[in-house]
Amino acid sequence: MLKNRFLVLAAAGVFLSGCTGVLTKNQAAVVGATVCGLGGAAAAGMATHNTGHKLSEGQAIPIGEITGALVCGGLAYLLTEDPKPKPAPPPPPPPPPPPPPAPKPKAAPPPPPPPPPPPPKPAPKPAPKVERTIILDDVLFDFDKSNVKPEAAAILDRLVAFMNENKDKKAALSGHTDNVGTDAYNQKLSERRVNSVRDYVVKKGVVSGRVSGQGFGESKPIADNKTKEGRAKNRRVEIKVN
Repeated sequence: MLKNRFLVLAAAGVFLSGCTGVLTKNQAAVVGATVCGLGGAAAAGMATHNTGHKLSEGQAIPIGEITGALVCGGLAYLLTEDPKPKPAPPPPPPPPPPPPPAPKPKAAPPPPPPPPPPPPKPAPKPAPKVERTIILDDVLFDFDKSNVKPEAAAILDRLVAFMNENKDKKAALSGHTDNVGTDAYNQKLSERRVNSVRDYVVKKGVVSGRVSGQGFGESKPIADNKTKEGRAKNRRVEIKVN
């Protein structure tokens, strides 16, 4: 009878400890030993009291307690499975794929070539040569003479001043006569008058290389030699400055 009670208590202890489902083997053994030990002690005491067993209650209770604790604790340890460990947390989701690289900016088109330079301006046309002609007529020479009279000298002085201010200018002298007298005489007379004018200008400071001269006699008249006035115009010295 006592053994049957012990078995019942042990089964109850195992059942109670196994039903937890959350205890480890050691925890189940402790719980089972505690529950069945108390139950075994109580059952042993009651059985001894009721049956008049030769063991006293003081002797039976410790025996029942130890027996119940050993039986239930051992069964609880053997039958209990350690709780399964919590499943590992799921791995973190993979990081999102990196964004696609930004498209490379398109290279700016090369700047248009600069416009061609404008064609060079044509060289300015050289200024036309200005030729000045000074005519020393017969009034400025003594008749049949080649000496420069004071009136002619005043005109030649202005020529000298002009040529000294304009060093690039040159003077060309040409002597002329009317048709009175022989050709040879008139040729010589025209040359003497040219030389007279040239010598005057050179003595006033004009370089001789800038003054040239030539006598033409009566070969280039500018008026009619049949009249007195015409013959006076033909007796002359022309000075062309260029």
